[in-house]
Formats: sequence, structure tokens, C-alpha cells
Amino acid sequence: MALAFVGSPLAAGAHAAPRAAAAAAPAAASAPSGGSNAAYAGAALCVGAYLSRGSGTRTKRSSRVVTQALGSIEQFATFGPPEDPFQIEVDKVLGVGGQGTVYLCHKRSTPNVKHAVKTIPIWRLLMDPSCDEKIKTIRKETEVLMKIQGHPNICECLGCFDAFRPGTSQAQYIMIVMELIDGGELAGFIKDGQNSLPEDAVKNVTKQCAAGLKFMHDKDVVHRDFKAENVLVCGQQLTGSTPVKLIDFGVAKSLTGTMARSCVGTTEIMAPELVSAKLMIAPKGAQMMKHGPYTFQPPQQASPGFGIVTQRPDGKGAMVNGIEPGGQAAGFGVGDGWAISAINGTEILEMPFVKDFNELGAGTKGGVTAIAEILGGLSQPFTMEFVELPKREFSKAVDLWSLGVTMYVMLTGQKPFKDEEQIVEGEYNPALLSACSPQAQDLVRSLLKVNPMERPTIEQVLAHPFLQ
Repeated sequence: MALAFVGSPLAAGAHAAPRAAAAAAPAAASAPSGGSNAAYAGAALCVGAYLSRGSGTRTKRSSRVVTQALGSIEQFATFGPPEDPFQIEVDKVLGVGGQGTVYLCHKRSTPNVKHAVKTIPIWRLLMDPSCDEKIKTIRKETEVLMKIQGHPNICECLGCFDAFRPGTSQAQYIMIVMELIDGGELAGFIKDGQNSLPEDAVKNVTKQCAAGLKFMHDKDVVHRDFKAENVLVCGQQLTGSTPVKLIDFGVAKSLTGTMARSCVGTTEIMAPELVSAKLMIAPKGAQMMKHGPYTFQPPQQASPGFGIVTQRPDGKGAMVNGIEPGGQAAGFGVGDGWAISAINGTEILEMPFVKDFNELGAGTKGGVTAIAEILGGLSQPFTMEFVELPKREFSKAVDLWSLGVTMYVMLTGQKPFKDEEQIVEGEYNPALLSACSPQAQDLVRSLLKVNPMERPTIEQVLAHPFLQ
């Protein structure tokens, strides 16, 4: 819910998402069961790798996908360098996702050496008014993918290619070719709540993953979705020496000259600073600057000069959404995105934005006061107080938190956090780690620090006694 509080007297507006709402992560490609002993799993904008699923009969859905895909991909089945192009094996569908279909492919000169190719049909976007921006986003993400190539613990991308209809200059597909690996997700080796991994395997996986993350971080790239599902075990057994590779870079972000600001990734491995921003609350222990009280003229006489939206997804609190140049709020130096802490001295941080008549006590004489009611009743000069929420700027430390979560899962067989509140508070059960070595416990504890400044760097992780 948003309220129009800019340029005109206060009025209830249409339902709207909060300005700082979390950005949706790209859809992941599903991995249908197939006749081969491996199936694709990856993110919307990168191929990732094959994942071992076992043999079986294709589902009816997979058969329909194959039939539907045959009619659109065959004319683009040959693509890439003219001197030695890639050939898509159009009857070998490995996976289907919201952004495209993954097939088996090979180079014309080496038909027995197989690869996986993610085919992104950008022709579907050509009639979209925001076509150029969406294609630009795809190309930025493929650029990030190519930027992090060249490390043994990162799934190899053989190249990103445009595919054209004969006689045209407008690309119809973007083809992303990745190495084909016979293996399985790390998550597949861990049965939630039932099976943990031996410490030599945890040490092996953590060390290789940290090495891959360091390679990315050295290139100013943050993964942002590091988890057990995005680590590929290169083999049918996981031991103290089995190679692993990082996959799924669909939400990876290049930080060169900028900061990551979107709350993307998987919530259960999301760092507290990301969850706090997603919920639009102050991180635990953060010292938030307070502003005001400032006295505003009643909205019937002059625009306060800003809009208001619900502060949190639970419908409580209010925050500034847009500042009108030259308005009252701008004159006070009020910032876009600040939380409103009080109106006329009444604390509203935990108050519902609009009244819910199903809420306990809503129908009583006293009722339940809502922020919208207070705002609607302002007819005299009024005061507002504000809290300056942290800027949405996230560092490489988000990957270190996720590494700590993944270590916990490997060592205990259980996820450390069940909901967003526990993540924000950093509340997990350390007792489940009691059977682990002191070095393993210490590394997990250091990674799961709520304050990102207190987490070790990736170099410090690699130098930790547990990994020696």
C-alpha cells in the first residue's frame, strides 16, 4: 500500500510494492528426469552443469518440451565460429527453465566430445517495449560469466554466441556453451536432518569453494547465491579429494566501480544485511541516525513533499518514497527511503500501515490505530521524526556468510536458519556442531557473524587452521 503524499493533499493511493522491495532472482532451470545418467541444473542466464539424476523414462512433460522445442530451434542448431561451429543435438533436451532450454551439443570437428548449451530465445523479447534493456541485462550477465573463467573450481564456459536467422542481422538466440560434467549437486550428498559429511570431505569442499570464491572476488565479482545446490561434485562419490566446481552464476554481480544493491539469491543462505534490507529494517546492532522532529504544514494547505509506503512486508511501519524537489521535506533534508518513526510524538514503527479488521481488537471501541488513519486525520501543523536506514550496499562478505551456512549444513546435515527473523538475529543452534573439531566450529562461528565487517576475508578463510 502506498499513500500519495507528494504535490497534493494526502490521499489514499493504489496498492503498490515498497520502493525498496527485493528484486526477484532469475528463474532456475528445472531438471526433468531423463534417459541419460545426468541432467542439467543451473540458473536462468548460465548453463551451470549436468547433475547426476540416475536413469529413467522421460516424463510426459519432458516429451512435450522436446516436441515443442523441435519446431523452433532446428534452424539455429548450427552456431558459433564458422570454421568449427557447434551443433545442437535438438533431440537431447537436458533441462528447461523460464529463460531458455538446455541441450546437448558438440563441435563439428569433435562430435564425440559433448557440451551443454543454454539457448536463450531473445526473439521473444523483440516486441517488448523494454526489449533493449532486457537484452542488455542478459548480455551483462554473460559478460560476468566470461569474466570469471579460468579456475579449476568454476564450471567452464566455452563461450557465448549470438545465433541469427539466415539473411538477417538481428540475433534471435544467445547461446551459452558450458562444460559437461558427470556429477551431482553437493546438496544431493546431504540428507536434511539425517546425514552429515565427514570432516575430511567438508574440509575438501570448503577449501575448493573458497578458492573459487577468491578467484571471483579477486575479479570484483560476488556470487550472491552460493549454496550446496550450486556446488557440483565431479564424481559419483564425495571424498576428501573429490573435485568440486561452483555453478549457477545467474545473479552474480560485478562490483567494479559500483556496489551490489539488489536483495537477490536464496533466502535461507542470504546474509543478515540482505535480509534486513529486504524487510526494510535496521540490521541488528546498527546505530541508526535519527532526524527531527520536523514541523510540517497540514497537507490541506501545502504538500509535505514526499510519498509514503509500507515499510515492511508484514504491513507495519512507514517509509519515505520519493522526495519532491523544493518541497517541505527537501527543505528539512529528509532522505528517500528513510523510515518514519513518529507522527506528532506517537511511535509508529510497529504500527500497521492500514487497519486490518480481522486483527484481534480491531472491532473494539478502542480499535487498532493504523498509520493511514493518523495521516488522514492531519488537519493542523504536525511533526514527524525519521530514522535513516542503512544504504543498500552489499559487499563480498555476503558470500562468506553463505559459505558459513553451507559449512554448517555439511557438518550437521541441517540448515542453521529456519526463517528470516533467525537470520537477522544470527540465531542458530551451535550445539549441533559439538561433535565437530574445534577448528571446524571456529571457522563456522567466524563466518556466521551478523556484522559483515566482523567476518573473515576469503584469504583469511583459506589460511584458517581447519583448511590446512
